Amino acid sequence: MLKNLQEILNGRAEHALHRLWSDQLSEAEAAAIDSRARKDARYREELDGSLEFLARVEDLADDGDIQAIASDCRQVLLERKSNLRLAAGLAAGVLVACGAALLYFSPLGGPDERLLQKYVTRIGEQKTIELDDGSVVTLNTNAQLVVDYGNRSRRILLERGEAYFEVVRDNERPFTVDLGFGSVTALGTAFSVRKHRERYQVAVIEGTVALHELAEEIPASPAPLPTGGQAVVIAAPSEHLLEEGWVAEFDISLDELRAFRPESMERYEGWRGGMLGFYREPLNDVVQELNRYSRKKILIEDASVMELSVSMVVSIQEIESALKGLERVLPIEVDRRYDRIEIGASMGDRSRDKSQEVGP
Repeated sequence: MLKNLQEILNGRAEHALHRLWSDQLSEAEAAAIDSRARKDARYREELDGSLEFLARVEDLADDGDIQAIASDCRQVLLERKSNLRLAAGLAAGVLVACGAALLYFSPLGGPDERLLQKYVTRIGEQKTIELDDGSVVTLNTNAQLVVDYGNRSRRILLERGEAYFEVVRDNERPFTVDLGFGSVTALGTAFSVRKHRERYQVAVIEGTVALHELAEEIPASPAPLPTGGQAVVIAAPSEHLLEEGWVAEFDISLDELRAFRPESMERYEGWRGGMLGFYREPLNDVVQELNRYSRKKILIEDASVMELSVSMVVSIQEIESALKGLERVLPIEVDRRYDRIEIGASMGDRSRDKSQEVGP
């Protein structure tokens, strides 16, 4: 056991993942993993990155082809899952799929009884969840979160994707969304959070939120952003208030927080109705957004069409109809392949470009 503890305290995140996957995890090891993840930001980022990858692997579990070739393996893994035993006082959720395990654990809470629930949406799916306190969460496409409610706090771990929160105020139990490399605490409000691998975005639709680094260290009196109504860049996430109508984006690689007030908040909340709106936006940006809802990857193969202006409203359930609409109004052609969708300039447009380049 001492060797395992030393590896957890001094080694890489792989050691923690190995112990979490084993059926011999001790209470001391669980506490060591939890403690190091809290104190070591780089270690926590490495652990979160591994868990995010495993979560994506878990999405393959319901794929018919995967099940056909891995049913025996999956059965063994499910049996292993049933044998996992965590130390007393440690709340945990375990997901198993095709050789990968994903585990999220709450801090050791003593007398604080916790309720741990996991929610997932697949690509193109949205889900509305009413929590025990009356708060409502709407999950967007390909998202995953864990709800960890206790007597003293309400904690949400957003593991990937985008979620919209309508929070019921409770002065005795703060509501915090933990992103792994930053946290957002609601001050009685409605807001959306979108997590990328190396950045996150918070948009406040109503009320105010506090931005801070660790979920368990909620600031008593965070400072308002020094904006004066203008966009601002701050060197680190630190502790700040973000007010209604503002959007904050934090970039991990730059260790930089940028806050701005968009002309409209529709982009940050309109998706809940299953519709996406674009107004004079580059085709490249539109395709990136559509890719979030499409099971087939959409690629732009011709750089000359990337900046074409797009104004349209799209249903997230009708990505194919959206592509047909783009073909009708733009000089592009959409090539549908079995594993991907490619967009290029239309043949007529290419011919015109070629004759202009060659000359008479």
